[in-house]
Amino acid sequence: MTGAPTVLVAHASAQGSTATIADRIGDTLAAAGCSATTASVTDDPDPGEFDAVVLGSAIHDGDFLPEFHGYLERHRAALSMRPTWLFSVGMGPALHGPIGALFRRMVPASIASVRDTLGVNDFHAFAGVFERPPERRLRLVVRLMGVRYGDNRNWTDVTAWASSIAAHLR
Repeated sequence: MTGAPTVLVAHASAQGSTATIADRIGDTLAAAGCSATTASVTDDPDPGEFDAVVLGSAIHDGDFLPEFHGYLERHRAALSMRPTWLFSVGMGPALHGPIGALFRRMVPASIASVRDTLGVNDFHAFAGVFERPPERRLRLVVRLMGVRYGDNRNWTDVTAWASSIAAHLR
């Protein structure tokens, strides 16, 4: 790489939480001297035009969003030829209490499969924003898992992870 490394931060976001995290990662990379472009996977940015790629998706029902999987399939060859980092945004890192602690460190098989297939440099799970579910049964499950409603994003963690990517690329 000559000059500033070019980095694509591509994301799949359902309600905006993942997009905001992707924006922070892109801003942190840019502040560290990288040329960062942040885009939704629905815009289908070409990872082959960048030196490195950071990929992220919201997690629903223990898996990445369908449009994220589609993006990975379309660009598998280009992604395999450059340094790639992967992040997820979901409930896992926001789990607290004794029951939540049992599940906090678990990586669902579908996510581990993507991580391992891509051979990413690093994977990081971030907590997102969790609205109170309308169904009483779901509220009970969420409470038992120890999730707090509202914005659970840890911006210090996001910035530190993005900074570690920038350091690796320098």
